[in-house]
This record gives sequence, structure tokens and C-alpha cells, in this order.
Amino acid sequence: MVFHLGLLLLSLLAAPRPIAAQGTVTLYTSESQDKVNEMKADFEKRHPGTVLNIYRSGTQVVIGKLQAELQGGAIQADLVWMADIDFFAQLARKSLLQSYTPPEAERVPAKFRYDGGRYHEVRLIFNTVGYNTLRVKERPISWKDLAEPRVKGKVGMASPFYSGAAFSTLGTLVPHPAFGWEFFRRLRENGIVVEQSNGTVAQKLATGEFHLASVVDFFLRDMKAKGSPVDHIWPREGAILIPTPIGILQGAKNVQGAQAFVRYLFTPDGQRLFVQQGYVPVRPGIEGPQGMPPEKLEILPTDEAYIAAHREELKGKYREIFESK
Repeated sequence: MVFHLGLLLLSLLAAPRPIAAQGTVTLYTSESQDKVNEMKADFEKRHPGTVLNIYRSGTQVVIGKLQAELQGGAIQADLVWMADIDFFAQLARKSLLQSYTPPEAERVPAKFRYDGGRYHEVRLIFNTVGYNTLRVKERPISWKDLAEPRVKGKVGMASPFYSGAAFSTLGTLVPHPAFGWEFFRRLRENGIVVEQSNGTVAQKLATGEFHLASVVDFFLRDMKAKGSPVDHIWPREGAILIPTPIGILQGAKNVQGAQAFVRYLFTPDGQRLFVQQGYVPVRPGIEGPQGMPPEKLEILPTDEAYIAAHREELKGKYREIFESK
């Protein structure tokens, strides 16, 4: 008995001490509303007395709100979590993010911890090619299937002016020698339909309005698990990893609450909730979601420096191709 009590005491001493968080924590995010609401409910259950207040919109809208608050000198958010790593790098360069690495994050590969722990990946998402299993007879294998005449007018993608994932995809494919702007011109000529968000694209893929789509993977795994006739592939050229970091802002009104939420996302419970939602966990030792494609996951490298240097050029050229009559 003495031996077992000793082991228990040692394990308790070795375990990271919980954060005594209280009060309201405000999160600005581009996460899907239903999924971030599930995280809110689980986090608040595990941290009684803490309320997660959420402002949710598309990445570019969230950035616009933050920039307006920064210019006004009155940031309302404690945390920011969205799909634009270049914006996080800008915040870090201006010393507008706090450095915080939860003990649970020490198990995560260091490549997912940025700028000395000022922002982190907490789970992994990819932009890829999705398809409606009832509408498509031949399973796609490549990004270039989106531009094939057999699916003319039946392909969807999200707008890079709203979706950070769509902008990352644009910034990854344009400088790639196998794609370039010519690929996007072919998409336009093939009648691709641009929707505001990936959620809308996924829904129209499920109804059969779209046969193929450029879309974020977890939407389709989640919908497939619920019986929708959708699936996705890992394109032979590679899927596109969409950085979606989270960070704590300087001047946060509830630092302890913000740290508690970031830490919660790295816990086994937080990571397993991600898996239930169809995400790929970032923490080793947590089994991934069901419904992953059978082929090996290859990743198309994204040059973040290129995106940062050509951000306005990318937007301007995209408008020229997709908004011209």
C-alpha cells in the first residue's frame, strides 16, 4: 500500500498543474461554428467558472476586425485562431503575441510551434480534392481533374477573399511549375463556381450540385461519417497543409483563461475531440480520424515567404481572371 501511495504521489507531482482560470475568454476565429461550439462546451465543462466568448467569421473578415481594433488601440480578443500564418508572423514581428507553450505541447513536433511558442498548430487540416460518390464514376486522382471538361460547370471552390484555406491554396499552386496561373485560367474556362466558404462548397458537393471540389478535408470526413455521399482523395501532386495557428494576444484581458484554452486543445481530451470532428491530431499517440483516403498522404510544400511577398499581386491577378466578364 505504501508503495502504491508513493507511486500515486510521484505521478501527481509529475503531472502539469492545472491553470486556475476564471471569467470570460474572448476568441476570434475562422473555425467552423459548429465545431468551435463543441470545443466551447467541452472546455467550459472542464473549467467551471470560465466562459469562452466566440467571434467567428471568415479569415479575411477576422483579420479586418483585428486590424481595425489595433488601429483604434482597443483589441477585444484574448486569442486569435485562423488560417493565415502570415498574419500571425506579422503580429509576432510587432510583438503583439505572447509566448506561451503549454506543457502538453512539448510532445508535439517542434515544426508546429512558431516564433518561440507565440503561435501553434493544434491540429492539422488539408485542402484537397473532394467528390460526390453518386455523381462521379471515375475517382479523381489529381488537382487537374478539377479542370477536366467532363465536370464543366460542376466544380466548386471557396473564395480566397474570405477563406484563408483558399488563399493558401492559391498561394501554393500559383508558384508551382506544374500549375501556375494557367491552371486557374483553365478552372475559370471550365466554369468553376466560387462560393464564399468551404462549408458551402462541401454542402453543395453533398447535394450533388458540385461533382468535384477544391475543399478542406475535415468537412468531407465529417459528412461522410454522417452518411453523405462525399469522399476525398490525397492528390498525386500532394494535398495542401493549411496552417491554422492559435496565439494569445498582447494585452489580453484574461491571460490565464487564454492559456487554459490553448492548453486544453493540446490535452488528450482536446485532441480526441478534434479526431471526432474529423481533424488530424497534432499530438503523437492519438489515433487519427476515420475516413482517410487509402493512398499515401503527400504534401505540396507552401512557400510562406512567397505568399507574404506577393499577397496583393495574388489577389489582383485572381480578380483579373475570375471577376472579368
